Amino acid sequence: MGTRHRMCTDGHTGGMVLLVTLSVLALFATVANSAAVMSVDLGSEWMKVGVVSPGVPMEIALNKESKRKTPSTIAFRNGDRVFGEDAQTLGVRFPSNSFGYLVDLLGKTIDNPMVDMYRKRFPYYDIVEDPVRHTVVFRVGEERYTIEELIAQLLQVAKSYAEDSTGQPITECVLIVPGFYGQAERTALVSAARLANLKVLQLINDYTAVALNYGIFRRKEINETAQYFLFYDMGAYKTSAAVVSYQLAKDKATRETHPVVQVLGVGFDRTLGGLEMQVRLRDYLGQEFNKLGKTKTDVFTNPRAMAKLFKEAGRLKNVLSANTEHYAQIEGLLDEQDFRLLVTREQFEGLCKDLYERVTAPLDKALAASGLALDVINQVVLFGGNTRVPKVQDILRAHIGQELAKNLNADEAACMGAVYRAADLATGFKVKKFITKDAVLFPIQVVFDREAENGTMRQVRRTLFGAMNSYPQKKVITFNKHTDDFEFTVQYAELESVLRDETRTLGSLDLARVN
Repeated sequence: MGTRHRMCTDGHTGGMVLLVTLSVLALFATVANSAAVMSVDLGSEWMKVGVVSPGVPMEIALNKESKRKTPSTIAFRNGDRVFGEDAQTLGVRFPSNSFGYLVDLLGKTIDNPMVDMYRKRFPYYDIVEDPVRHTVVFRVGEERYTIEELIAQLLQVAKSYAEDSTGQPITECVLIVPGFYGQAERTALVSAARLANLKVLQLINDYTAVALNYGIFRRKEINETAQYFLFYDMGAYKTSAAVVSYQLAKDKATRETHPVVQVLGVGFDRTLGGLEMQVRLRDYLGQEFNKLGKTKTDVFTNPRAMAKLFKEAGRLKNVLSANTEHYAQIEGLLDEQDFRLLVTREQFEGLCKDLYERVTAPLDKALAASGLALDVINQVVLFGGNTRVPKVQDILRAHIGQELAKNLNADEAACMGAVYRAADLATGFKVKKFITKDAVLFPIQVVFDREAENGTMRQVRRTLFGAMNSYPQKKVITFNKHTDDFEFTVQYAELESVLRDETRTLGSLDLARVN
């Protein structure tokens, strides 16, 4: 979220008035006359690109291999740069030269707990601190790579896929972000887009994009009576749930009636996802290989062997979603020794027992934040690749006491919702209006000093937007006691109730300082 400020003199009170408008960062950026626009769902593991151009329906842009999604990985070796599957392949041989799971490092300072977790999961990277911004930098020999630079190069690849698909130049986009992204992460992503010569029309939260896509294709079912849905997502890095409503509403200015999707409640767990399951399976395979005593070398000390184990763990995790057992097989894992091990789904689930205990918490938090009971929810709709894990579905089904809705493309729903929004914001398109109202996750307050009657200064805090307040919207604060210039800050507030012990993951709490 960002804040805009306008100071003006109030003629009636002689004081100062602050007008603060909350909006998604770059929500109403000035747009150029570009014929085609795109959306990018840049996830931790996969990147999907949506496109729309005049006369052509919304669609997913194919990559160079004619596939609908691309691994969010970039690698460098001997002056060459590769992306996607090629980068993953090179990463098995040279792990420290291949970079993935980057979006979770965006905007993070070197002391952020998420950076510590990244280091533990991938110990072969040489991560150093940017001397000025104190953010993450990858060091490979004499080369240095900032997260924004790497993300920018991935966005350039997305841009090339979109241009190949439409046959037109593309300069504008809508980017999808996790709802729990703070100001630092959102600003870093916009900076990366700028490096890629892209103008960001909007950063849209992933669950909002999915809810928009869901509503677009069910427009005829929406009426004046509110209908409630819960969207549950488990991705590679995180899990989230959002309660939304669909309803027809009349625009006060135009008097026209349009469908509205409004986010009412959100819950999330930013470290619960398929990646943690894969890492645990990787470590289990490594421990079992060491037990075989085929070599005196500890497999955990060899980066290349660890990269091979990680790749095989990912394959095995996916296979065990459909099969009760499967063999892990790696040729030449370490010191020319092969590795083969039968792994059952039961063993895999045992490794992740504590993770499964956290599956329902985001759903419960979303319901609590919305103030709604489960029995008024029409459907619980799944999206995100790791909702395909049978154990996750079993837990959710038992928790809600009803069948789960799987009538959504789990991989592409967010991307298609975002590209519809891109067409709505860009010039050159006319789409049927579908209003989106998101919700504030982290409360925002204004902090300033005020002179007390005894002449001392005291600090005053005023909440602008509480948790789950709808946006975009405007609020006005009047500073009656101030007739001279003064200073105030806009910052996050009351985070303990939202993040509990995870406040440090958000980074700086200050959003803006106004003089």
